[in-house]
Amino acid sequence: MKKLQHISLGVAVLALAACTKTQFDEFELNSGSADFSNYVSVGNSLTQGFQDNGVHNERGQQDNSFPAILSQQMQLVNPSAKFKQPTVSGNGSGYIHLEWINEEIELVDVPAAGSWGATGDASWDVNTKYNNLGVSGIRLTDCVPTNGDLLSPTINQFITSNNPMGGFLDWGSLFSPVSYLDHIKASSATFFTCWLGNNDVLGWATSGGDDGAITIPLIGSINLSEMTAVDVFSYKYDSVLTAFDRMGAKGVCATIPDVTSIPFFTTVTLDRVGDDVWIEEGPYSSTPGNVRLATKDDLLTLYASQDLGDGIGFTQANPIPHEDVLDRDEVVVSQTRTKELNGEIKAMAAKHGFPVADMYEYMKELESGITLDGVDYDAKYIEGGAFSLDGIHPNNRGYALVANKFIEVINQAYGSNIPPVIVANYSGIYFPN
Repeated sequence: MKKLQHISLGVAVLALAACTKTQFDEFELNSGSADFSNYVSVGNSLTQGFQDNGVHNERGQQDNSFPAILSQQMQLVNPSAKFKQPTVSGNGSGYIHLEWINEEIELVDVPAAGSWGATGDASWDVNTKYNNLGVSGIRLTDCVPTNGDLLSPTINQFITSNNPMGGFLDWGSLFSPVSYLDHIKASSATFFTCWLGNNDVLGWATSGGDDGAITIPLIGSINLSEMTAVDVFSYKYDSVLTAFDRMGAKGVCATIPDVTSIPFFTTVTLDRVGDDVWIEEGPYSSTPGNVRLATKDDLLTLYASQDLGDGIGFTQANPIPHEDVLDRDEVVVSQTRTKELNGEIKAMAAKHGFPVADMYEYMKELESGITLDGVDYDAKYIEGGAFSLDGIHPNNRGYALVANKFIEVINQAYGSNIPPVIVANYSGIYFPN
């Protein structure tokens, strides 16, 4: 993955004022109609605890995934509840952090831990029954075989087994594949959170509208980051909820945030660049391959900051490649697909009687700014206080915000009274001394 060292950080120094902790009235804790004894979380990087461009735990980052935070609060109302997640050791998969270099703060890559390899962390055990089933990079379409497609189980097995982030699960073999849905069915969950679907848009968008085509020997070409068709998404989401429904589990589903509103797309602006920028339009544009001047309707990704730092994008002959920009046509495509998939999430949740945490609307609230315990949060890069350095995933405080949103919906839907966490008690971005 590209480095982000050329991002200007001068405007992003966050000053945190002292704040008063939230005071909670005393009340009797109870689970309501929910059973939290075996809480299982399914999802992607947002569920696994990914932040700063990796899964790392040298300062307890992955320990503060939103499911881990949520499970700790569940244990207050059900002390017998257990939750086990496959955490990484130290640097984990590697990540990015801030360092002082030549009297400036810059983003620097931190290498993976020695325990990290092609199948993830050496401490992971495929025979262990984990509660957090979040796998960074996984799409919903990778989780469930496509109905009527005989090659689909094999393709999904190839994709999931070659993703080190999912190395804690047994994916079987090409000839005897085990799907993510199979792991859900074997989870015996009494309660679940389902935040699948983000990567069915996000992977395409963060790749600048590129489908990520690769060729698999004996199988052919597949697209690793292609957006999932609405009808396919609907069928597969229904399959996941049917699995939980049949085991008698209760739970909460979550919608997909508008990916174009995250700092990854809103930080490198034409105003900040202060110059004309030439871009190449992508294959989903009305004029694929066309080179033109960027407008405010085009979204330069954080990766474009490296291009600009290398002198790319300032002439028509040397434009920013389409993979590093979501052009105006692609912005509309991604926003439209997000709304369509969210419609299916809500419809399938209603079909099975599960409540929905509307993360799409919550992200809109965060964009406008929210204040908790005297601390302001918004969706700005670094200074907003909720996102990690990759501009896509939350930091610990951001994951605490997410956990509280799930808690709010759980309490409303199931009559429980899980106490929310104090977000300011969690760490944000670490600045160098």
